[in-house]
Amino acid sequence: MQNVYILHGCCDQEEFEDTHVPSGSNAHWFPWLQKQLIVKGYNCQTPEMPTPYKPSYHVWKGLFANYPLDAQTILVAHSCGCGFLLRYLSENPQKIKKLILVAPWLDPERVMGDFLKCTLNPDLAAIIDEIHIFYSEDEPVNGVGQTVDLIRQTYKNTKYHGFKTHGHFCLEEMGTDAFPELLDVIG
Repeated sequence: MQNVYILHGCCDQEEFEDTHVPSGSNAHWFPWLQKQLIVKGYNCQTPEMPTPYKPSYHVWKGLFANYPLDAQTILVAHSCGCGFLLRYLSENPQKIKKLILVAPWLDPERVMGDFLKCTLNPDLAAIIDEIHIFYSEDEPVNGVGQTVDLIRQTYKNTKYHGFKTHGHFCLEEMGTDAFPELLDVIG
């Protein structure tokens, strides 16, 4: 069975502690996408990464190491979850089928300290069959546009999926938890 892992991004502590807000792995389009993929026969997991308001790379890395990667694995991430996967794969190159980055953020201003501090490994383009970026023209998060540019410069084979009004691809901005364009890319 083919593995798909969907990784959430970061949030502030207030959002994390608000019991009326779903956990990162259960927010926005994550549950909808996971259900669609399970119905299609994928083994789809959405790991809950610890303390997303104050993430530690080594803690996230330790947890993520429990999810086996192989040449058929598809990784999907949102925001700083994308940055984490880019750092993880740059430091631990692994052949995978697809890396799908939704509003990717590498924290160019280092507001999260060293969490996403890395040099992108240009060799990843040769070992990842497909790299996709989802980006919206009305992106409100500082550094996402800069991150998209860096990824596209580093990985020339990146497939770009542009939107006009999806913001940071959160439920409030998209107006729906369905994300059929992303499902189509996964296959």
